[in-house]
Amino acid sequence: MAALVLLALAAAYQCFWRIASENVGGDEATYVKAGLAYVHGAFELNREHPPTAKYLFGLAQLVAGDGATGPRVLVGAMVVIGAAVMFWWLRREVSFWAGYAAAALWTLTPRGGAGARVDRVALLDPVMTFFALVALFAIWMWLRTDRWWWLPLSAVLMAASVTSKVSTLVLLPAFLVAPMLFRKWRALAIGGPVWLGVFVVTGVALYAPMGMVSAIRYMLDVQGGQNAGGHPVILGGVVHQFAPWWANALFLQEGVGTGVVVVFVVGVLLAAVVRPGRLVVFLAVPLALLVVFYSFVAKVALPTYYSAWVPFIVLLAAIGLARLAALPPRRLTATVSTLLVLVALVASAPFARTVWETRPVGIARLVPLLRHEGVRSGNVYFAGISPSAYVEYVPTGAVRDVRDAPFAAIVIGNDERFPPPVEVRDLLTSERSSFERVRLDDIVVWIPDGEVVADGTGLTVRR
Repeated sequence: MAALVLLALAAAYQCFWRIASENVGGDEATYVKAGLAYVHGAFELNREHPPTAKYLFGLAQLVAGDGATGPRVLVGAMVVIGAAVMFWWLRREVSFWAGYAAAALWTLTPRGGAGARVDRVALLDPVMTFFALVALFAIWMWLRTDRWWWLPLSAVLMAASVTSKVSTLVLLPAFLVAPMLFRKWRALAIGGPVWLGVFVVTGVALYAPMGMVSAIRYMLDVQGGQNAGGHPVILGGVVHQFAPWWANALFLQEGVGTGVVVVFVVGVLLAAVVRPGRLVVFLAVPLALLVVFYSFVAKVALPTYYSAWVPFIVLLAAIGLARLAALPPRRLTATVSTLLVLVALVASAPFARTVWETRPVGIARLVPLLRHEGVRSGNVYFAGISPSAYVEYVPTGAVRDVRDAPFAAIVIGNDERFPPPVEVRDLLTSERSSFERVRLDDIVVWIPDGEVVADGTGLTVRR
């Protein structure tokens, strides 16, 4: 009991400490605003993604007030509930310590790519992933217990996943595999159509308020166009328009850290070779489906996408480490297994420190700086920064084209996808003395002693 209490306290810290202090990114701001609009009956925003996660973000704001804090708390709660599901699942099927290891690895390790951790901000990915995880758990419980209500519950949860973000549609074959593993052919023949019917009806009901046909058509057009046209992404300092197949693996390594990856790999391999059973096969199927989809089918890779895989990696790794601990000589194997879990948790210590030190950074500090320096109007030029990073903090007057001069300030970030043009570089070099240079974390703000104007050949400072 003491071990569970300590884990619960640590998980609450990782998921909720200073949850309102992180910067609000552009995608997060879009989903939060769309959610609030949806619960008030307006469905014009963000129709390129399904609605369910945004419904939930809107409902969270009705409770906690407008803004990202309520939706973030909701996502954090999903992480904690997901940990409880993992613990219950593996405790029932493997052992107490397998469940405990899964819950610890899920809640305490980092998942970089957005904010301090992907699931400390209100994005679609963690909501999609949570519902898929619990849907798979429910279908397993239906087959293990023969209690019929688990079947429609699984279908409803999976519909919530797919209508939060459509990527988990690729997991549908896993629900066919489950009864095959138990050789319950009658359950497959009868339960399969029932599950599919509930899934479809729930999906239609969730989509209906925003106009299902038009919304899906628009989503397919936008997502298909993006997949065909690519999306710039930085890998190893190189900008790629179309992500290579290994992009998500690199994001996984960067997001969770090398030490955690090593423990994951060792644990998954152990699960595959040390008394693998039906549960290992069942969990390997969604992992394989997601890896294949994101690595070889989708042409776009973003730093958050790998997070959809992580619950299944965690479950398999926990099973593998528990199987190792049960091998003779148990004193040695249990020690090795415990040390591997500790390696992952120690490697996660910097994340715990990041959570402790969470505060508004960079672009979130820009407007107060400009006000302090007397800049209260005029365009602000941005380079080296994704528009999604600054739109929430500078909703008007933010420009990216030198033809929009004059500028009251210039802001330069380090995003190599959006380098400053030669006119800006020449100005900051030739008229360096005309600017006050202020660094705000990952951005540099150049405040002129006049205003930046176009002079026919480039840019200059007019006093």
